[in-house]
Amino acid sequence: MKDVKDQKKIQITWQDPSMMQIGKGGVSANIVEEAKRLLKRHHYIKVRILRNAIGDSNKHDIMELLCQKTGAKLDGIRGNTGVIYKTRQMRSLKKQSKPATQR
Repeated sequence: MKDVKDQKKIQITWQDPSMMQIGKGGVSANIVEEAKRLLKRHHYIKVRILRNAIGDSNKHDIMELLCQKTGAKLDGIRGNTGVIYKTRQMRSLKKQSKPATQR
């Protein structure tokens, strides 16, 4: 469940311009890396799906795939645009689940 602070930031993100676009290449490794970089810096990003990226799949599947590969959550989709976010709790859980490397 989203708290009030998250909801306010998500509402603000919907008003901002898109930070990245998914083109005809789909959810490629470069798109995933860019989304991870943006999520690390901004925590909430707006993603636009270009019409030629949709092809045989639908917008929701593309956004869910991006969320799955980045470890983020999808807030919603409006038209061809969606907002994904990664909260502080989600980032701390991921850090705890990483196995320690031995030297």
